[in-house]
Amino acid sequence: FPEGIPECGSDALRFGLLAYTVQGRDVNLDMKRVVGYRLFCNKLWNATKFALQFVSDFQPTANILDELMSSGKMALRDKFMISRLMA
Repeated sequence: FPEGIPECGSDALRFGLLAYTVQGRDVNLDMKRVVGYRLFCNKLWNATKFALQFVSDFQPTANILDELMSSGKMALRDKFMISRLMA
């Protein structure tokens, strides 16, 4: 397919091929699955566009993480996730 696959975009195809890599060396490409990935990528894109309209003027500081952790405004689950990311 030198011109690509019309049913899916390049991001969905990449996502689909990456998802198939955990199964082994053989790839049995299912177009319905790739189209599902296209729909997922579209939702992700729309969610990002929606969120970015509210944070366009956000300017992070060098110690923003420390400020958030000590402010008491973060839920315990958020603190846990950040602690695991920092480990």
